[in-house]
Formats: sequence, C-alpha cells, structure tokens
Amino acid sequence: MRLELGTFNVREIAFGPRTHFAAGRLEVNKEEVLRAVFNDVRIVKADLEIARPGEPVRIWPMRDVIEPRIKVEGPGVCYPGICGRSIATVGQGRTHRLAGMGIVEVANVDWHGAGGDYVEDYLDMAGDFGQIYPMSRLQNLCLVVEAEPSLGNESQNYAVHQAALAVNDAIAATVRDQEPDTLEVFELTEVDPALPKVIYIQCVHSPQAMSGSRTAFCTATYGMTQLAPPWWLHPNEILDGALTGPYRTAFACSWTVANNPSLWEFYRRHGKDWNFLGTIVFRTEWTTQHEKELMANQAAKLARHLGAQGALVTWDAGGNEFIEVIRTVQACEQLGIKTVFMTTEDVAADGAPTLLMPLPEADAIVSCGFFRTEPVDYPKSPPQQRVIGNPQKVTGPLRDRFVPTAGELDAPPKVEDFYGFNSLSCTE
Repeated sequence: MRLELGTFNVREIAFGPRTHFAAGRLEVNKEEVLRAVFNDVRIVKADLEIARPGEPVRIWPMRDVIEPRIKVEGPGVCYPGICGRSIATVGQGRTHRLAGMGIVEVANVDWHGAGGDYVEDYLDMAGDFGQIYPMSRLQNLCLVVEAEPSLGNESQNYAVHQAALAVNDAIAATVRDQEPDTLEVFELTEVDPALPKVIYIQCVHSPQAMSGSRTAFCTATYGMTQLAPPWWLHPNEILDGALTGPYRTAFACSWTVANNPSLWEFYRRHGKDWNFLGTIVFRTEWTTQHEKELMANQAAKLARHLGAQGALVTWDAGGNEFIEVIRTVQACEQLGIKTVFMTTEDVAADGAPTLLMPLPEADAIVSCGFFRTEPVDYPKSPPQQRVIGNPQKVTGPLRDRFVPTAGELDAPPKVEDFYGFNSLSCTE
C-alpha cells in the first residue's frame, strides 16, 4: 500500500459567509455545515462553537475529537465502516488532513446503556490541567449535538457520532482540490534485510462484555466494536481512520489514534532503524482466563508469523483487560520477540504493585504515569469563563450531584496517556 498524506496547517478558525480554507485560516459557514447535520432526522439540536488555545473555555461532555481528513484518490472514505460509512479497505491513494485543529463531539449520551462507562472527560483550553491533553493546543470546532431522547442508547450514540463525521466531511472537503503545505509518502517498502523486524501491537477496548451488545459504541475497527481475534492492519489503514471512534478517556479519541506518536515514529524510522511490519489490533476485555490467554497467544503467534523480532505493546483501558495485555507481552517474549510495554500504572494500595500482574517476562516497561488521579493528589481544575456544552456537570460516586461546569472541578478520575504524547516515545 502507498499512501500520500497531504497536510494543511490550520492556524485560525472563524465563522463567515462561506466554508473555505486559505493561508492557514478556516472559515466556516455555520448554517451550511449544520445543514448536513440536520439531514439526519434523529438529530433534534445542534450548534457549532469555536474554542481556541489559551482561551478560558471548558468543553463538556467531550466525547470525541476528530481530525478532518478526506480521501482525494484511492478507494473508500476516511473513518470507514462506522455509522454506515463505506467499508472499502483504505490506506491507498491520497488523503488530505487539516492538522492543528479538531472537531469536538459534545453530547450527553453515554457509551452504552449497561452503566459503568460514563463520559467523564472535559477539556480546558487554558490552565495547567488543559495542558495535559494535546487537544487543548488545537483550534477546535465544537459540535454541540443532541439526538432524539426517545431513541435507544446505541441509536443516539451513532446519530451524534454520524453528525460529527458529517462536520468532518464538510470541513475536510475545503482542501480536497488544494495543494498541501507538506506531502508525506507512507509505504512499507523493502529495506535492508539486516534491519530488525518490529511490530506494533495496539490493544483497544471492546464494550461487548460490559454492555452485552455486539454493536455498542466504542473505538471501532472498520466500524466493528465487538470482541474479535487479533487483526493485522497496514499502518496506512490507521492513518486513514480504520481505527476510529472514542472510548471513555481523552487519550482514546479519534484524534489521538490518528496522531499516535508511537505509530508515526515507527513508520518514519522504517528503513532507517528497523523494518516496520505493521500493526496488530488486539481487542480487550475478554471475560475468562481461557479467552484471555488464547487471544494473547494468537497475537504473539501472528507477530512471530510476520517475522517480528521486536514488539511494542500499548493499551487504552484499565482493570481486567490488563490480564490479556500482559499475557501478550509474556507470549511474545516466550517466542523470542523482544517486547516493550508502554503503560500507565494503577493505584498502589497497601503495598500492592502498580501493575496488576507483574510477570518476569515484562522486563522492558515505559511508564506513562498513573492510571488514576488520586494517588498523585491531582489538584482541582480552576474555574473557566465560558462553557461549551452542558452548564452542569454530574459528579459524585453515585453520579447524583450536579455542579456548575464553569466552576472549580475535580480532575477526571482517569488521566491516561496511552501513546506517549507526554512521555517517552517508542524509540527512547
């Protein structure tokens, strides 16, 4: 696969009489873009707002952040499969992206109706807390959207995410026929056979076990969120959005997956420091030890079959998913694949280790900080002058207390940098 990725750098967003991009400035005709959103009869309310870096603005509930991308040449569409979009295999031809901006999906609906996976994240555009999230440094076009409340949870989820993708398509279309600021070619070319062969094993959560649904909304592979055996993806497919959609944490959104610094570093050093073999996407939260160990062994077997001598393993969740993830590290090592594990750490209580199941094979670990905020006594986030989204935020262990969103807030319970945005990269 050969993919040309054209980058347009966005330095400013403003509303105006027409939707177009020129010289780093994106102008948005609000009524025109919202017309595409309201083409879906399930949408009952929608508006667009702009949030700029450094402004005293808070966005909540922040469900997803999407980088505008569009296929210019080649099969399929960017962000394929999800919400009824084309299922054609992507990763070839030419894609244009508007870098330096995000489309923020702001909606109240939770990931599924079974409970437990609540939307907790908010985004501050100013202040110390906001600087943890790379999305606070983007020019953000926020879609505040509501679906028909009588619909089921899954229908509401797909309606509001489809609305965000409609905004993506409208915005990205502005650069379809323009020449990009930079053009980068991504291709897994033949390299010096003496270079070590490396694989990236990217573990992503599936909501199936918790929700009881094979189609519950979550990070999707070509639109699929259900538990499935490990898949091999060409990294170009990920650059075209084949792995997309949010989960319950800020670092598992569409923007972070598409801009994953570990993936980009792997690719850019292909042919220089190593032979990059691609990405194995591994679904997590299997329910039995038998399933967890089986899937770990299958992922390692696939990596070995592809010829991997080294591997990086990352994940995007917490709790029992750790078992199949760490077993994958173990299985790779037992097959002779030198494996690095990039992970956040969990709460260390009563002298317990900060990793749920320490194994002797996991001897190369990069820590991206704590999974939860309470061990480091994270300070409260200061008040902000403007709120985009809901003026009240639900809080408390029983989610039965409401506080003004603009006021002082507790940090979200989970702040996880899965891919190394704020930590060491896979090469360091």
